[in-house]
Amino acid sequence: MEWYEIFILSALEILAILLVWSKLNSELNVHKIRWCLAIAGIAGIAAVLNVYSVDIGFIINLLVLCAMVIFLFQISIKEGILQFLTVIIIVASIQFLFTSILAYLMKSMSYSLLNGFIINITTLIVCIVIHKFIKFDRIRKYYLKYRNHMITIIVNIVGIVLLLMYLWEMDKDFVWQHIAYLLVAIVIWEGLNIFFLYQSIHIKEQQEIIHIHEKYMLFLTNMVHEIRQKQHDFKNHLNALYGLAQIENSQQAKKEIGQYLEAVIEGIKSTDQLLNIKDPIISAIINSKKSLAEERDISFDVEFQNEIPEYPLEKHELVELLGNLLDNAIEAIENNSSHNPRRITIILGTAENLKVIEVKNTGGVIQQEDIHRIFERGFSTKKGKHRGYGLYNVRKIVDYYQGTIELSFDGRCTAFKILL
Repeated sequence: MEWYEIFILSALEILAILLVWSKLNSELNVHKIRWCLAIAGIAGIAAVLNVYSVDIGFIINLLVLCAMVIFLFQISIKEGILQFLTVIIIVASIQFLFTSILAYLMKSMSYSLLNGFIINITTLIVCIVIHKFIKFDRIRKYYLKYRNHMITIIVNIVGIVLLLMYLWEMDKDFVWQHIAYLLVAIVIWEGLNIFFLYQSIHIKEQQEIIHIHEKYMLFLTNMVHEIRQKQHDFKNHLNALYGLAQIENSQQAKKEIGQYLEAVIEGIKSTDQLLNIKDPIISAIINSKKSLAEERDISFDVEFQNEIPEYPLEKHELVELLGNLLDNAIEAIENNSSHNPRRITIILGTAENLKVIEVKNTGGVIQQEDIHRIFERGFSTKKGKHRGYGLYNVRKIVDYYQGTIELSFDGRCTAFKILL
């Protein structure tokens, strides 16, 4: 093909790639002028490589395109590479599909400019539809949640896609004649990878659920025993109230009964609060952390803001989020040498149609230079190995559900508020 023909086909292909990529990363939607730079630059490189018959020219084009987009749109290198590989899988699969259909419909069994133009135009149209109407939120969520699994699958699929692209560059007519068989191979390979990804995710979720139930079943059992003990104590309380009612002086009796009831109500207040939480897993995790805090002489309060909602998180995610926030609060107070009241407050409820989880502690405020880093992986203000993952995991869960985390300070009190 002539250089200008390669330039046109490459420009159409790169535009399709950028359209799909912009669905995975919104930064690409901001600067459309930079799209023109990327398209013109890569298409020009493709034309030059074709003139000099470079066999791996397509790989050079892809590498330069990835680097150029990362540079022009200031994308994280690691995130940019993974997004680019995902886009290549999507666009290449569409291209091979239309190539297979066209090879079946066309009488001519050789590749030409017209065939290439038809394939790239139809691919571009599909990518425009994807860009306008298809939401990639689910893919983004799965990537955030199952990062390692997704990376493995992406690399496996990209390997076979690059191999087929290499065969295409080396002998287009051979691929054109055998495209149906190659397409079947791609579908089988991608299907197997997606199946194993699904199975891996399903097994991991089941393991996390089993772990949660094993870890917090004891706390649930203890809550049941505590409730039964309270029921038994009520009989004694009734007998005591009956005795107080026998006091001849009615004013004194009223006063004594009132004081006694206040003491009883205060004693069962914490248990009653936990029973108001419908989700037993939330009750169990809060009860376990409450017991841990009280063992360390830390007051632990549970408050409700409006009604207690059903949070959109999976059980293991809810345990991980609450557990990390409460553990962080306990450690902050333990490591604080000031004479502030040692208190943790957890607030559950709703605010303006949003579901709220807020944890406050009196462990002091976070240093200004650390505020922007506390959610980074591996960063911790505490000494010791294997730290810096608690708040990172909290942020990862919140990001997956497109929620927000608000950090605020009130005197010596630090508050983490999750809005979902």
